[in-house]
Amino acid sequence: MIRELSTLLFSVALALVLGIGSAVWASGQMALLGELEINDWRASSGIGANSPDPYVQAYYSRSGGLPLAKAEGLAFVRQTDESGDGLNARCTYVIEGDTPGARLWTLYVLRNDAPMDAPEAAIPTALHSGSILRFSDGDFDIRIAPLPQPRNWLYAGASGPFALVLSLYDTAIASDTGLSELRMPEVKKLGCTNG
Repeated sequence: MIRELSTLLFSVALALVLGIGSAVWASGQMALLGELEINDWRASSGIGANSPDPYVQAYYSRSGGLPLAKAEGLAFVRQTDESGDGLNARCTYVIEGDTPGARLWTLYVLRNDAPMDAPEAAIPTALHSGSILRFSDGDFDIRIAPLPQPRNWLYAGASGPFALVLSLYDTAIASDTGLSELRMPEVKKLGCTNG
């Protein structure tokens, strides 16, 4: 009798831990269903829909974010560089190229699933399309580094993992017909500091 009761209690406890754990994990991830991927930049086209799935609702409830409606735009997240390594703030990266057509775009650093706060007002942790220097062909390059850089610079902290969020506003990218190749900026690692 005691053996059956302990087996039952163990089974219930295991089911609770696995069930609650998987729900917490799933609601902490960007929604994978209906995901749009362009050059390792990922966006969920279900975000901003009139009736989003429960995982999208749970993700934004937990993160405190406010999703864009489909008519407003689309937010892409990038967590790796071109070689597939995770982004780390002790490394220097260059984001180069251009974005798909949009009236405006913003780029900001995400730390611990939240936009990074600047340690001082003069240190940029976010940029927008109207605030950057461009080349004559319209392309741009943005350096992400722990120390100030010439031209366009973003600060992602002194060390530790981070992600980038590129939000395209007033864009038709979610309804693109595929007749033109969509271009997203590349994220290349230039080097890392020790420590």
